Amino acid sequence: MISPGIRQFLNVGFGMTRVLFGVVASSVPERIGSTWIGEDASRESSKVVFRALGLRDIALGAGMVEASVRDEAAPWLAVAMLSDLGDFTATIIARNKIDPRAVAITAFLTGSATVTAAGLLALNLASD
Repeated sequence: MISPGIRQFLNVGFGMTRVLFGVVASSVPERIGSTWIGEDASRESSKVVFRALGLRDIALGAGMVEASVRDEAAPWLAVAMLSDLGDFTATIIARNKIDPRAVAITAFLTGSATVTAAGLLALNLASD
């Protein structure tokens, strides 16, 4: 069994990475977007979506960090897992419309985030 302090450290770390990703995505949406959808990311309408994605991740990460301090991260981890799974699914659905390299990169990143959130959620639920 993992100690509560280590679990809290992992939860906070995961939350902080979401905040960092969110800051980058909302600050330079075309950079994040180009990895995901290619040259269409430079369109102003695409930047709106990637800024919103970044702000979503800032909110999820900040909520997770705050809840981790109270050892109540499980609901935030569940929402993060579902958000990442949604991003993964949307990418797979559109795989024939975007660059295969972008599909691979995004599927790897969103899949990894989904699995990480699921693992942390399992750790948190097992400790209750």
